[in-house]
Amino acid sequence: MNESKIGFFRSFIYSITSFDKYRLFLRQSTGRVVAYLILLSLVLALITCASWYPMTSKVVNISEELLADVPDFKLENGKLEIYAEMPIVIDSELPVVIDTRTDVDPEKILYQYDNVILITSEKMIQKNYMQRQELSWSMYGNIEMTRDTLAEAIPLFRPMLLIIFAVIAIFFIVFFIAGKFLSALIVSLIGRAYNSARGIRLSGRNIFKISVYSMTLPLIAGTLLNILRISIPFMWVLFYVGCAVYVIGAINSIKRELDAMYAGNIDPGSFDGFGGFEGPHDFGRSGSNDFNSGGFSDSDPEESDDNIGSENNADSSGQDGES
Repeated sequence: MNESKIGFFRSFIYSITSFDKYRLFLRQSTGRVVAYLILLSLVLALITCASWYPMTSKVVNISEELLADVPDFKLENGKLEIYAEMPIVIDSELPVVIDTRTDVDPEKILYQYDNVILITSEKMIQKNYMQRQELSWSMYGNIEMTRDTLAEAIPLFRPMLLIIFAVIAIFFIVFFIAGKFLSALIVSLIGRAYNSARGIRLSGRNIFKISVYSMTLPLIAGTLLNILRISIPFMWVLFYVGCAVYVIGAINSIKRELDAMYAGNIDPGSFDGFGGFEGPHDFGRSGSNDFNSGGFSDSDPEESDDNIGSENNADSSGQDGES
């Protein structure tokens, strides 16, 4: 198996279940790692948007149910008339009082409530402890509306809501993906700090690769909590803690493998190769087979053998010349 080309599903599983598999991610190109982050973010963003979709139908259904209980009314020339016995009181967390009689003082009704919405023939008043807001029907100009025209307009809300939902979803997906790249950079800083503290000298590119895959499980957990509408204080802190656990676990696993491979006798170098473990330049001839067997070199084994063979031929020619 070409370990530098692990599929999305296998990478998804490895990134959650095994610190030891993170060494395989270092052998992937940066482009494949970026593609993984985009695809994972896109899938989670689409799942989140799909959880919002039922709300559009629910809004229309609730509007239709409320309309069924609304008495006949007429809004014309900035005046509201409701053809029912006044006042109409709707008890809820925020009481609604409807009284369109012209001989009733609105202030007397408002005085009876600390929080209330009052609908009169001329305006709508919302009052609470902090402030009072008024909406005059005259601001709608000469518009004319009745219960029948409102019932005809409600079905038109559905396609309008779908368009609004699609626009919001597109913006959400774009900003969601962009935000995950920013998160990956922040997690990379955590990885750089730990890498420097342990003295492993992984390159910044390889730390970024580890950081991207470390975000898999925290991203899934955060998405599920959002869908289930479960609010946890300082969730963003828990997200980075989860990522840090995977980053530290992966770096420790890589260090253990290096310690086992070189037994602490050889400086592992700057880790800038394709596999993240390219050793010093004077190490290639004496131990290239052992080094490649560890799966950490960017060089082709056949190419290495050819180079060694060329050096052997050169040495043989030199000996013949001397003799």
